[in-house]
Amino acid sequence: MYQKFGRVVALLSLLSRAKVSFAAPIEEIEDKAIEDEYDFIICGGIVNNPQLTGFSSMSKSKRLNPGGTAGLVLGNRLSESGANRVLVLEAGPNPEVVSAYEAPGGNQLLGGTAIDWAFLTAPQEHLDGRIIQYHRGRALGGSSTTNGLYYGRGSSSIYDRWEELGNPGWGWNETYPLFVKSTHLNPPSDQQGFDLSYKTWDESAYGDGPLQLAYQGYVPESANGFIEACEAANIPIVNDLNSGDGVGVKHGTGTLDSKLRRSSSYDAFYKPIQDRQNLDVLHYAAVQHLITDTDGEKPAVTGVGFIYHPTGLVHEIKARKEVIVSMGAFHSPQLLMVSGIGPKSELDKFGIEPVLFNENIGRHLNDHSVFSIMAKAQPEFATSEMSATFMNLRAAQNEFYANLSGPYTAPSGITNGFQELSNEELREIGAGDVVDAGLVDQAHIEYLYESIWYPGGPTPYYTPKANESYISLTASSMVALSRGNVTLRSASMADAPIINPNYYEAQADRAIAIQSFKYLRKILAHPALSKYTDGANNGEVSPGAAISDDDDEAIFEYVKANTIPNWHASGTNRMLPLEDGGVVDSRLRVYGVDNLRVIDCSILPLLPDVNILGPVYMVAEKGAEVIREDWNDA
Repeated sequence: MYQKFGRVVALLSLLSRAKVSFAAPIEEIEDKAIEDEYDFIICGGIVNNPQLTGFSSMSKSKRLNPGGTAGLVLGNRLSESGANRVLVLEAGPNPEVVSAYEAPGGNQLLGGTAIDWAFLTAPQEHLDGRIIQYHRGRALGGSSTTNGLYYGRGSSSIYDRWEELGNPGWGWNETYPLFVKSTHLNPPSDQQGFDLSYKTWDESAYGDGPLQLAYQGYVPESANGFIEACEAANIPIVNDLNSGDGVGVKHGTGTLDSKLRRSSSYDAFYKPIQDRQNLDVLHYAAVQHLITDTDGEKPAVTGVGFIYHPTGLVHEIKARKEVIVSMGAFHSPQLLMVSGIGPKSELDKFGIEPVLFNENIGRHLNDHSVFSIMAKAQPEFATSEMSATFMNLRAAQNEFYANLSGPYTAPSGITNGFQELSNEELREIGAGDVVDAGLVDQAHIEYLYESIWYPGGPTPYYTPKANESYISLTASSMVALSRGNVTLRSASMADAPIINPNYYEAQADRAIAIQSFKYLRKILAHPALSKYTDGANNGEVSPGAAISDDDDEAIFEYVKANTIPNWHASGTNRMLPLEDGGVVDSRLRVYGVDNLRVIDCSILPLLPDVNILGPVYMVAEKGAEVIREDWNDA
C-alpha cells in the first residue's frame, strides 16, 4: 500500500548540486531544437554503464532516435494525430553501430557488444550461487534489436486471466485486434529457394502494421525433423500459433522484413516517421529522476531530469500532460525508486526522501529460464559450423549479403513447440501448485530447437569442438512460479540495480524442469530427428549417458548448472488492483501519483506462455490507445 508525503527533494547528489531550472535548460544543447515543455515525455533509456558515452556526438541536424521496444511504439502513436508534442529521452546508441543486429544470423554475435547492457544477476540461491549474465538491448529499439527474433502471442486464456485479475479491457477479445494492428506478415515465396515446410499461417491474424514478420530463410532438415519429433511430447503440428491457441509446433514467425532483415521497433516504428515534426527525441540523454510536485492532494509528476552526455550538463524538462516510463523490468522500477516512489525499506536504505510508498515496486520479478541438452549432428543438418571458424562465418555472411541465401538467413532457432500438460500429470510430477494457481488451458513448457551448441561454452560433460557440428534442444517452463526482485544498489541511476530472478525457488518449477528434461530426450530419440544426429545415444553428448532418466536428483543438478535466462523479465510494476499488489491500474496509471504511467514489460500481471516481444508490442499499442482516449485524442 502507499502513503503520501511532503514535497520531494530526493535528487541524486549530482543533481542537487547542479544549478538546474526550468527557465532556460535547453539553451545549453546547441545541436538540438528541443523545447522547454512537451505534452508527453517518454523515458526510454538511462545510462549506468560508462561505455555508452564513447560514441561520437550527434550531428547538428535534427535526429529523431527513439527509445526502447515499447517507447518507440508510444512515440509513434502519441504523435500520430499531430495534436501533441512528444519527446523521447534515450541514452543508448543507434543499433546500427553494431550492424550485425540486422541480419538473422547475426543474433549470435550481439552479446557483450555496444548494444547489450550485459547485466549480471545477483548470486542465485537455487543455482548453487551462480551469477548469470543477463542480456538486455541498450540501443534505440531496446531488446527488439538484440533478441532471438521470435515473435509470438501465446494463449488467449492468458489475457482473459489478466482481465479476471482486475484489469478490464485486457481480455483476448480486446487485445487481439491490437496484435493484428501492429503486424504485417510477409508470406514465404518458393522463388526464394527455401524449404517452405511447416511455414503456414492464418491470414486473418495479421494486419498491415509497421512491424514486419516473416519466416526464416534457410531451414536445416533437422529443424523439420524436430517439428515431426514433437509428437513424442504429444505436441500437435498446427497451422498458426498467433491466433489465440498457443499449444502446438511449427516454424515460428520472426521479426523479419521481406528481405530477411531484422524488423525491430527502431526499424518499424521509428524510421517511417523520422521526419514527423511534433516528435523530438534527444539522443544520449540519460534520465536521472522524475520531478514531483506535492502541493496538491496527490503528488504529481511534472517533468524529468536528465544528463546530456555530449556536454555532461544536467537539465530538466516539463511535461504539460504526462510522463511515461518505458524503461523495462529493471530500469523502470529503479527510476521510480530513486525518485522517491517505492518500498519504504529501499528508500530508507539510501536516504531517498519519499514521495509515495508502494511496497510492490521492484517486487514480483517473473522470468522464464531455459536449459539445453546437446547432440552431435551431421554437418549438413546444423548451422553450428557457420560460426565455428572465422572463415566459415565470413563465407556465410558473404553469401547472405550477395545472394540472400545460406545459413546466415536464419537465426539459431525460432522453431518452437509449446506443450500443455494435463492436470493429472502436473500433480503426479509434483507441480500441483501450477494447477492450484489456475495456470491451465495454456502451454506449460516451451521446447526450442537450436541448430547450434546452445548456450555457448563447455558443460561439465562435454566441450564443443570447432571440427564438430551440434544441435541443441532447449526447454523453458512457461508457468514459472518463482518470484524475484529488483532492488537499488545506490540512490543513483548511474549504478545498475540488483537483479535477482530467484530461479527455481518454487518446488513446482524444479518438478517441471525435471519432467521437461525427460521430454527433451524423447524428442531427440524420435526417428524423425535422431536420423540427423551423429553417434551413440542419439548423438547426445551433454549430459549424455552419464545421467539416466530415473535419477531426478542428477537431472536437476545438470539443470542447475546449465540454466540461463530466457530474457523475459517482467512483473516489477504489475498491473493489478492496488489491494492485490498492483503498481499501475488497468489504464497504466501509477497508483497515488498523477500524470505518471508505466508502459513496458514491467506491468505484465502474469507472464504469457510465450516469448514476451509480441505481448510488449501489444501493451504499447494498448497504452497509446488509452492515453489518447483519456486526452480526447481519438
